[in-house]
Amino acid sequence: MDSLQTRQHEVSRDVERVELAVAHLLRIGTAVAAALISAGLAVTLLQPSVSIGPTLVTAGIIALICTPLLRVAAAMVIYLRLGDVVYGVICLAVLLFVLAGMLLGEGH
Repeated sequence: MDSLQTRQHEVSRDVERVELAVAHLLRIGTAVAAALISAGLAVTLLQPSVSIGPTLVTAGIIALICTPLLRVAAAMVIYLRLGDVVYGVICLAVLLFVLAGMLLGEGH
């Protein structure tokens, strides 16, 4: 009975670590995207003749779009390191579906 409780405690601690790592990644991705978009808007408003402003805004939007994908990739790595192959493979499948959608939807 003690070994079952110990294992449940370990699993609960591992799940908490995964959730904290993913939350940290989402915060960083969102902050980077917000900083890039804000800088791009500021440059565009203050110096309209400088072409770097729209480029920064575009980079911020790309960062915002990529943040959830990085979350899935990070979760996959964490799950595989924890030995949870099922969830690791599910994350991999999600990434492959998104990649396939990007490649197949590119021509339209």
